[in-house]
Amino acid sequence: MAMRGSPRHRVQGNPLGGILRNLERQARSTTTGTARSRTPTVRVPPAEAEPGPRGLPGPPGRPGIAGDATVVVTGKDGRARWQYSESFAVAPVITAVAVDPDPGGEQTVTVALEEVEAAYAVVRVWRTRPRRGQGVALPADAGVSVHMAAMRRPQ
Repeated sequence: MAMRGSPRHRVQGNPLGGILRNLERQARSTTTGTARSRTPTVRVPPAEAEPGPRGLPGPPGRPGIAGDATVVVTGKDGRARWQYSESFAVAPVITAVAVDPDPGGEQTVTVALEEVEAAYAVVRVWRTRPRRGQGVALPADAGVSVHMAAMRRPQ
């Protein structure tokens, strides 16, 4: 037995019915706007010319944030110490991201800042494994890379 009407009539009160109704209207419409004629665009390569005179210099910008960055590798206890190339006046803002040596494994790595001084920073990498009810965190083995960046604190 055949059913009369389009899907929009069979799904009363369903938001999908409204979408189907709008699609049906757009399909039947003869003025979609795509049939308008467009003037063809002809691209002409620019003429080779001499550059003009240099303009006036712009206003001076804000001073940049002085910083330092490196990649350190953990030791046997999961710690890594980074001595900055230049000491800061006060302890800088530190960013540290550990690179998981086994991304497909069950354990993940997490890095924690242990010490941040004006001349150096110490991080420790932990391997964490999910466990029902409680997680397990152990210091990472030697050889885990940590990408670190230090930036001067804004005034």
